[in-house]
Amino acid sequence: MSNRPLPSPFTAIANRLARSHDEALFSLLEAERAIVRLVGPRRVGKTELVTYFARERRVPLLNIKIKPVPADIAPGPVVAALLHKEIEALAHGSPKLYKAYLALLGKIAKPRIRRTLGAQIKSGFAIVTAQSEKDSSAKPTEPDRDVDVEIAAMLRRVEQAAQRAKLRPVVFFDEVQELVLNADGSQGMATVWAIRNEIQDHSACRYVFAGSNQRIFSRLQSGQGAPLLNLGTALEMPPLSPQEIDAWAVPLFQKGKRHVRSLGPAVELLCGKIGEVVEVCNRLWAQSRPGDVLDETLQRGAVLAVARRQEAVELAVRNLTAAQTAVLRWILMRPDTSPFSREAATATQLNPGTINSALAALMQSELIEQFSRNRFAATTPLRLLATLAPEAWDG
Repeated sequence: MSNRPLPSPFTAIANRLARSHDEALFSLLEAERAIVRLVGPRRVGKTELVTYFARERRVPLLNIKIKPVPADIAPGPVVAALLHKEIEALAHGSPKLYKAYLALLGKIAKPRIRRTLGAQIKSGFAIVTAQSEKDSSAKPTEPDRDVDVEIAAMLRRVEQAAQRAKLRPVVFFDEVQELVLNADGSQGMATVWAIRNEIQDHSACRYVFAGSNQRIFSRLQSGQGAPLLNLGTALEMPPLSPQEIDAWAVPLFQKGKRHVRSLGPAVELLCGKIGEVVEVCNRLWAQSRPGDVLDETLQRGAVLAVARRQEAVELAVRNLTAAQTAVLRWILMRPDTSPFSREAATATQLNPGTINSALAALMQSELIEQFSRNRFAATTPLRLLATLAPEAWDG
């Protein structure tokens, strides 16, 4: 028999951590007109859940992953380019849908070319760019209505193609809040409104808008340009509780003949984020063998080993004030206790006004995120642990 250690069970599809939100999302996406607003902190499993639905239902998935948009680039062309890329990927992922899309494209219009200063990206109906156009009369702060019209046209064709192919694809706009966090959020809002106005009557395609902050969705739905705008039914995904983590991970460790009753010492600083939890569980699995007892020392050693491999966020932390650092350290070390609690005020020696100002600055820097009224989580707990190096916890 081989002495090679068994692979970690925590990344196997068969061992996926099921949550109560699974059934809720499945039900919402089976509706005739399916538009869902999925809200939760980063790395709690939003993307994985949508991917899981598409895999289980064997339907095409267009995953428009929106990353931070630079201040000198309009969000509209970025979204158009990402959407076009996902449509092109259907050639391999769903040839039937792609063929129907191309058939519609040939009947609608011939491609037109827009002269640009940057690289050109063919979208099928137009050529878009993530740079500004050669139009001296256009103001850089004005929404690019032509590109927004093109985005709506592409979505309309995907809907019509899905009807022809008798398919119900999922169109997933991930981290949609990035569209309104750039220098001029009005441009991103115009793009979101154009998308919502187009898809509100679609019945073949299913849409998911995911983001990490409920307040961002409120901003997306406000303003004169978005009367009665509704980005679908809200489904909140809070961080994992220690009980959820134990119920999932402990039996897998025990099946591998590791002795453990709780993973509390390993996950107490991970803010309930499944991405971080899996990384630590994989490390703990790799550094242990059947028969080992996974005690507190071994668990915390696994966390620190993973943390040391992370890219530190030294620049962002270096620019924090003493009050901001104290509040950040509290949230990292005590994610289950509000920074407004009496215990936090005693430990940090800060008044509520200073704590509130520190929280606003930390959220602006995207070092923390808020997921309920007085609950906050570190955006990247392991990276912050590597940066702040809390020796008290280490010991």
